[in-house]
Parts: sequence; C-alpha cells; structure tokens
Amino acid sequence: MVKANFTKNRAKIAASVITLLMVLYFAPLCSAGAGHAPEAGKIDVPGVPDNAVQYNKTDITPTAQMEQVKAGEPALFQYRNMTMLMNCTQNCSLVVTVDPTVKPQLCGISIEPNQTMTLTMNLSGSPLNGAQTMQQNLNCYFGIEPNAATQLNAQLRLHINQTELKQQLNREVNASRLTWMYWNQTRSEWEAVESYMDQNGYLVCNTDHFSTWIVAEISESTETDGNLDTTNTGIPMEYVYAGVIVVIVIVLGLGIYANSKRGK
Repeated sequence: MVKANFTKNRAKIAASVITLLMVLYFAPLCSAGAGHAPEAGKIDVPGVPDNAVQYNKTDITPTAQMEQVKAGEPALFQYRNMTMLMNCTQNCSLVVTVDPTVKPQLCGISIEPNQTMTLTMNLSGSPLNGAQTMQQNLNCYFGIEPNAATQLNAQLRLHINQTELKQQLNREVNASRLTWMYWNQTRSEWEAVESYMDQNGYLVCNTDHFSTWIVAEISESTETDGNLDTTNTGIPMEYVYAGVIVVIVIVLGLGIYANSKRGK
C-alpha cells in the first residue's frame, strides 16, 4: 500500500514538473510574439497620435467618399493608394476622391477653422482647376477646397520616402529642395510656400487658405524669396525682367552712341 502511494505521488510530481517546464519554455515565446505583433486593425504610420481614430478602408479607391471628422478628434483614413491623418478643431465633413493612377501617398492636414465646414479633397496625377503642369513635381496634385469662405489656419504634411520616390519617378529626388506650392489663380502661377522637414519625415508647410497644392523640387536658380514666378509659358519671371533690363541698356547705349556721332 505504501509502495503504491509512493508510486502514485511520484507520478503526480513528475507530471507537475513536466507541466512547469513546459510553461517556462513556452511563456517567453508567447510574450515575445505578443510584443512584436501589431495590434489588430492598427495602421503603422509615423507620427500618429495615440488618440487617433483609425479607419482601414484599403479595399477602396475613394470617389466622393464621405467621412466625418469630429472636433479635436484626430482621424486616420487609409484607402487603397492614400493614407491621411486629419485633425480639425471644428466638426468637419470630408469628401475624398483619389485618382487610381496616383501612387500611394501618406499625408496629413490639420485645420483650425472659425466654423464647422465641409472640405472637398481631390488627389490627381494631373493639374486641377486650371493649374499648369509644374516641372519636377511628385506627380500628385492636391485639390483642397472648403464649401464656403472660411477663415482658417492649416498645416499640410506629406511623408517623403526618397527610396520610394526614386522607384515611382525613375529619378533621384533631392529632399532638401522640396517645397509645398499652391496655384495662384489670380496671377496664374505657382507660388512656393516656406516648408520644412519634421522629425517624422514629413514635409510641412503652414497656410491660411486652400486651393490646388503640389510638392515640387526646385533649384536655386528658380527660387526667389519663397516664390516661383512663371509666365504662362513656364518661363521664370526673373528671366523676363533680366531680358527687359538688357534691352533697355542696349537702347540707351545706342542712343548715347548716336548722339555722340551727331555731336561730331
């Protein structure tokens, strides 16, 4: 009887030891997997605040897609070829259309309007609203229009990945020469806006109005006081001014020479 109880207890101890060893072996593996696996439904986007409400809609390319953004509640929308983080201090209705030919974009808009608003946003691979084609742009035009005249302060952001841009554009992109630009309908020209890269790799600019916007790579020879002035033919205005000055100098020189000949 004693021998039977001893055998039984030894079997229980052995089973307990085996169970404990299995727990000790598999626990680190489970915790490691849990630590590296992304949360279900989470979108891995740099610079997204923890309180952002995320909408994963990667199965659609939006066409007049209606969205709602609550005041003070950041919203992250991910579509097939665009991911956008939007934040507004007032309730905002958003109407989104993205051209299927546009390469995947990661952008953000923060708005401080003086009233609730409806904002229409179109992303296209070609100019919008009568704008001219801008050389060395990133092949994406942002048409951003409110439904009514609204006083606002806003910030635009576009994530810059030079490796992806090289593949998409088949050329090298100098990130230090990139700037946000908007189409000035009154002057019929693109105007550069002071821009900077933030710590999360976004090209950022601040504005108090919306229209058609692009990000383009400009050279020193075409940059003048933050503006890029061009004629309707795309010739930089500084070249036109220089040409006019040269013509004036030549005419004056010929006049002086002619008068000196008459004096003799």
